[in-house]
Amino acid sequence: MRYDEFRDRLQDALRGTGLFLQHAGLPSETMDLAAASRRWEAYIRQPSSQNSEPFHISAKVTFEWDPINAARGYTCEEDLLTELLGRKQRYPKTRQRWTRVDLALRATLPFGSTTLMPDWQVFGAWTTSVGEKLDRLLAESQQREGRIVAITGGRDEVTIEAHSSPDGMLCLRGVAASGFRIVRIPRVWDDPARQTTEKDSDKELAQLAASFREAIDEWNKSVAELARWIRYSPPPPGTKPAEPWFEDENEDPETIH
Repeated sequence: MRYDEFRDRLQDALRGTGLFLQHAGLPSETMDLAAASRRWEAYIRQPSSQNSEPFHISAKVTFEWDPINAARGYTCEEDLLTELLGRKQRYPKTRQRWTRVDLALRATLPFGSTTLMPDWQVFGAWTTSVGEKLDRLLAESQQREGRIVAITGGRDEVTIEAHSSPDGMLCLRGVAASGFRIVRIPRVWDDPARQTTEKDSDKELAQLAASFREAIDEWNKSVAELARWIRYSPPPPGTKPAEPWFEDENEDPETIH
């Protein structure tokens, strides 16, 4: 399987689960001329009934195609070993090809808007809940004899974007989370039996797209819940209440967003 084939199948899998590309369906594709690696990224979204206002939610999918994957995709495994090791009676076994597909989730307030940082008990419970949901959907590993031998999915910690107001208060601007899944790529073989065994990766790509869709849906729900908590919770003790709770720094303070 070559880069363009994997790219097209990934896009088809995302569309098949209801996710679709933004910006007229045109992803971004770049190539590092020094390392000869290629990078594909696209913003995707899923229509949601959750009211996450005033947060704007975005989701981005990316993967990189390294030069080793490119070389293995343009010839069969037997010929590649011959090129690397010369002609031998017996060649070593090759490991299965793979690539990592990343999902980045963000929720940001409108430009110029801000809100006081939520109470740490509220925020702590929220970030823990989000992490557990993403672990259930993205984190995955292979075990052998009770030991982890391969990580096939995972997620990073939930991060917070904040800034300090002129009066020294810590204000929230946005939150983000990310995760990844490992997708196995079929090797190219001369041997017909091996060709049948490693036919394609459509099943894994379909599972990946389904997991990403669920992750985006859970992110939408969690951000909507955070917005409700912030909007209706009283300000932390010792702070001056802000009316409205979500405040735009560039407009009349009585304007509600």
